[in-house]
Amino acid sequence: MKKILLFVTFLLGCLPLMAQAPVCLEGAERGKAMASILKANDIRTSLQFRFVMTRHSALLTEALKSRGKAYYIYPDKVRWEVEQPRPSVFVLNGATTTDRRQQTLLRNVSKIAEKGLVNEADFTVKVYQTPGQWQVDLVPLRRDLGQLFSLITLLADPATGALRSIVLTETSGDITSLELNSLVKGQPLDEALFCQP
Repeated sequence: MKKILLFVTFLLGCLPLMAQAPVCLEGAERGKAMASILKANDIRTSLQFRFVMTRHSALLTEALKSRGKAYYIYPDKVRWEVEQPRPSVFVLNGATTTDRRQQTLLRNVSKIAEKGLVNEADFTVKVYQTPGQWQVDLVPLRRDLGQLFSLITLLADPATGALRSIVLTETSGDITSLELNSLVKGQPLDEALFCQP
């Protein structure tokens, strides 16, 4: 009897843990989640946000963390500004870019904007419900993306569909997570932000 009571107590203690496991969404629930995420994260506008980026690598003894802000104007202007630990600025401006690699990057950003952040032409998509958030796992189908990433994970607020963070798992096994906050969409941005520093 003691063993049965102990086992039942153990099971009851584990129920909250079992309830926390991600549930794979299918059918209408999956469609609703994807539509909400696509609507909330349409980047065919201007964006500005703050970020915390954390990089984990087998080559590093501890994670690298940086903080900063980013600006974007659809379809071809990007400013990525790291404030800590070492200030730096990276600017892409389609009107002035002549570097081939930067042009390729701008074309990829433009494709994502047109097709949507979550699209089944470029990725195998699985959508999960976890406590307090949606998780979208994207496995690249395109060769160029597949050479860089084995998995891209998006974590979104289920109430609004807004992205909270992006986790990039590289083919090397390194992982970079990007936490987003203070997101502002559709506001005019100063063109001077997109001039090369």
